[in-house]
Amino acid sequence: MLPWMWWVVAGLLALMVLGSLWLWMRAAGRRLALPGLPPLPEKRAVRELEALRKVAPRLDAADFAAHLTEIIRTFLHRQTGVLARYATSPELLGDRPRRDLPPPPPVIATFREVLTASDTLKYGPATADRNVQTDALIDSALAAVRAVAAPPSPSPPSPSPPPPPQLPPLPPAQATAPAPAGPS
Repeated sequence: MLPWMWWVVAGLLALMVLGSLWLWMRAAGRRLALPGLPPLPEKRAVRELEALRKVAPRLDAADFAAHLTEIIRTFLHRQTGVLARYATSPELLGDRPRRDLPPPPPVIATFREVLTASDTLKYGPATADRNVQTDALIDSALAAVRAVAAPPSPSPPSPSPPPPPQLPPLPPAQATAPAPAGPS
């Protein structure tokens, strides 16, 4: 065999090794993929509220209200970090503040109507129009979740600052001849 033929064979062998290595790494990368991130809190809350709407006719008022407040509290916990699942509705809304907790963030005020209505449904007397009430509660909960999850609308651009004041033009410089320096 000719001496240059060894170099060709070595090059082809190196290309085959590199190609198989690339294919192996690509296949291993697919197998070792990380599991997906948990869904965004608002997506999970919307999905759970829609599922609750489907099963609401089979639940009694207390169970429905418990499921609804659990969804709202879990959303608030994941969205804002407030330990909403471990506080009563008045504590959560700031109506009965606790000394060891800071005041609630303004986001929670969006859910005031839903939380008070669900407490009324849970602890109040039974009403005849419960289906209408549950649908209205789910609709207002969905609206509150979407309002909290929506990105803030951009503020209108601020007006540009006024231009700096113009200085009056300087008078032209007069040509002065230097005084002759002489012995005195």
